[in-house]
Amino acid sequence: MIYTASRYILIPLYLVSFLFLGTSVLQAQEADLKEGETIFKQRCSSCHRVEGTLIGPQLLGVSAKYASDREWLYNWVRNSPALIQSGDEKAVALYEQYNKQLMSPHPDLEDQQIENILAWVEESVVVTKQPVTPEGGQPVISPSIYYAVLGLVGLLVLISLLLIVITAFLVTAVQSKEQQEEVTIADVWARTKMILGNKFVITAIAAIALMGGTVKFVTDARAIGLHQGYMPEQPIKFSHKLHAGTHQIQCEYCHSGVTKSKNAWIPSVNVCMNCHKYIEQGPQYGKDEIAKVRAAYDNNEPIEWVRIHNLPDHAYFNHAQHVVVGGQQCQTCHGPVEEMEVVYQYTTLGMGWCIECHRETKVKDLGKETDFTVEDMGGLDCMRCHY
Repeated sequence: MIYTASRYILIPLYLVSFLFLGTSVLQAQEADLKEGETIFKQRCSSCHRVEGTLIGPQLLGVSAKYASDREWLYNWVRNSPALIQSGDEKAVALYEQYNKQLMSPHPDLEDQQIENILAWVEESVVVTKQPVTPEGGQPVISPSIYYAVLGLVGLLVLISLLLIVITAFLVTAVQSKEQQEEVTIADVWARTKMILGNKFVITAIAAIALMGGTVKFVTDARAIGLHQGYMPEQPIKFSHKLHAGTHQIQCEYCHSGVTKSKNAWIPSVNVCMNCHKYIEQGPQYGKDEIAKVRAAYDNNEPIEWVRIHNLPDHAYFNHAQHVVVGGQQCQTCHGPVEEMEVVYQYTTLGMGWCIECHRETKVKDLGKETDFTVEDMGGLDCMRCHY
């Protein structure tokens, strides 16, 4: 009886333990996939794509290809130059196949981390990023609308003056006909001044003038400090459409500060040279632009890029806070950069635009969206951005 009773108690406990362990394994697997994605973006994406050849081979299918030769694959990832020098047939064949371009060694990667990369590659789905605007946000009103209104006000003023002159002419003509006198310009002008001297007409003209002045003031005031559409000429013709779009190089590879710093950072020349040691000619600009990169590297000089996105000094913005904690995509603020041949400021980045985003964006807790907005968490407090 005791054995039977204990069996009925232990079986549910075993089931609960099994479910708990299974859940833990799934959670661990999910965490591993995230780590694999992170490592791929930081170390692999400059030379490899998930699908399609870049500098090195595509990574999709590598896991199956070397399923029975994992130890060799680990050694290749950690130190491919040493493997090539040893005369290993597979290593030499790969080296020859991809134009004798050496793969950077990664001696610090553990077996499980390499497996995480391969697992993420097999699970990943290529998603085309679409231009993102703050959820529920109102579209930014173009200044051209205000100028259109101002032009309309001016047109109404001209029409009103024309109608006043026509009215004065008609009244004068009728009176002259009754008195059998000729209509003179002096009579029409005198009648026009009399109509313009009417207090209701004066009030109407003043209201229209005030409306036009207000429109002009609002238009100019809203444009202060805003540089939407700003697209300066850069010292090197760099195509984001080619690098981020066609070759799918992750933003974080060049702008590595985006996940750890207030600023996203402009890449140094040696980051460019990770690829352009081997790539000397581009599909659009030939060798000329890449030659400028190589010259800067050889002369140990920085490339003097012209800054595009520049907030006022009194406004604080932290990239890492928005990208890591907030889970925002680069396109939220910068637009479809992967489609831009020449990068320009896509949004206004004005205070109203940011506030609208904070009002509508849902807060994420451990990657899961909640019912709270950034506003509910104090996101509209002045001291959040101005201190």
